[in-house]
Amino acid sequence: MSLRLRNPLTMLRSNTIALDIGSAQTVIASPDGRILLDEPTVIALEQYDDTVIVTGVQAKGYLGKTPDRIRVVKPLEAGAIVHFNAAKLLLRNLLSQVFVNDGKRIKVCVVTPHGLTELEKRTILDCCKAVGIAKADMVSAPLAAAVAAGLDITQPKGRLLLGIGAGVTEATMVSLSDIVHSETIPCGGNAFHAAVARHLAATRQVAIGENMAEQATLGLASAAPSSETRAATLTGKNVTTGSPCSLELLHQDLDGALDQPLAEIEALVRSVMERAPAELVADIGETGLVLYGGAARLPGLTSRLSQRLGLRVARAEEPQYAAVQGAAAALRPDLGFRKILLRK
Repeated sequence: MSLRLRNPLTMLRSNTIALDIGSAQTVIASPDGRILLDEPTVIALEQYDDTVIVTGVQAKGYLGKTPDRIRVVKPLEAGAIVHFNAAKLLLRNLLSQVFVNDGKRIKVCVVTPHGLTELEKRTILDCCKAVGIAKADMVSAPLAAAVAAGLDITQPKGRLLLGIGAGVTEATMVSLSDIVHSETIPCGGNAFHAAVARHLAATRQVAIGENMAEQATLGLASAAPSSETRAATLTGKNVTTGSPCSLELLHQDLDGALDQPLAEIEALVRSVMERAPAELVADIGETGLVLYGGAARLPGLTSRLSQRLGLRVARAEEPQYAAVQGAAAALRPDLGFRKILLRK
């Protein structure tokens, strides 16, 4: 009788995933980097007994539209869990969409912002344990994104990364496979959406909801002037009369709307360069700045940052998935990236 040996990577794929549970989206990837799930980090619960009604895209559609008996929860803020039970219920539901209940022990590599406190990181691990995950490693988002972007971080050379997520933006100097200096601000895609809503309230006297503000940002906003004509129809209410109304907007109508959050992000990058060692900052003139994160997809962002900061700026391919794909690479012993995992 002969034995049929299974490919070690195939065995790894069967019960191991990379997990990026962010303020806006939760993404799950296989060890070969394939995206298995990408859902909003939102859950709708019965108010009195926390029975799960819907999660993800469906729950996001409930925002601002529910009766008192239903509450819609975003369990994470700025990358940290702020509603533990809701986070647990949501993660359990999302994992059930990826794994059939076949008794296998699930192992994960979880992406976390570098700026989280030790308590916040421990809370994420506790949440993983609470949903039955057998083993959870962690990896800092900047290191994972650098791996996915194809940067050689093993050399004694400075690499500067800027991660712009929904609730947090993180600027990080990396060298020798580790983080030399990193700073975080609570500003990101959510701040972009809020700035657009304020801009329309001030210039058009129209109040719009959270989802409509996100649509306006994605469809019309830009970090720099653009010759491309874009248009969108938004619905909301007149702030004076309270009546429903609709707006036909062009991209020019949002000019300047994002100036404040973008100025905060530019100041963050300058602060990191001021505080990092001079030898590493000198390397940035050659290596430039690399962007990752969902909100890094904002049109015109690379050209604006390049002009304002005097740096060569590039964006990771599929920046919204860079961190989770780097975490997936760290799961694979054949790629040699396990050294970037955080030891707990």
